[in-house]
Amino acid sequence: MEQQAREGGKETQAALEEMKWAAQAMIADGRGAEMMPRSADPLAPITAYRFHSLACTGGDDDIFSSDFTDDELREKLGHMAAWPCMVILSGEDQYVPKHIDKEMLLQRLCAAMGGASSALIGGADHSLSNKLEEAVPTITAFIKRL
Repeated sequence: MEQQAREGGKETQAALEEMKWAAQAMIADGRGAEMMPRSADPLAPITAYRFHSLACTGGDDDIFSSDFTDDELREKLGHMAAWPCMVILSGEDQYVPKHIDKEMLLQRLCAAMGGASSALIGGADHSLSNKLEEAVPTITAFIKRL
């Protein structure tokens, strides 16, 4: 549902909003560690807290959203400039809407982190599992440069 909602459709957007409210209500009731309905994320089980953290504006893990301004990204990620970092984006990440310019997002994230290294793995899914033959050497090369 989350992926569909990101890609559009009034009914799907309404369902996502309903899931956000459900997560917030569960957290307010002290049930943040309980599982959301399977429709919240058909790809993996997810707790109310984790769903809220990822799906709601201002959630604890709302740090990579493409709608942040450059200043907001720097505020959230600027502390990473103190360490060598590499940002890897998956070209076909099922959690990133298709309309997002991944190259631009990658550039913005790296700039916010003070110039982090970057890689866009074309055709890769969120976990890179279908492109390990490309991802592993990319990561290894970064580590060797440290």
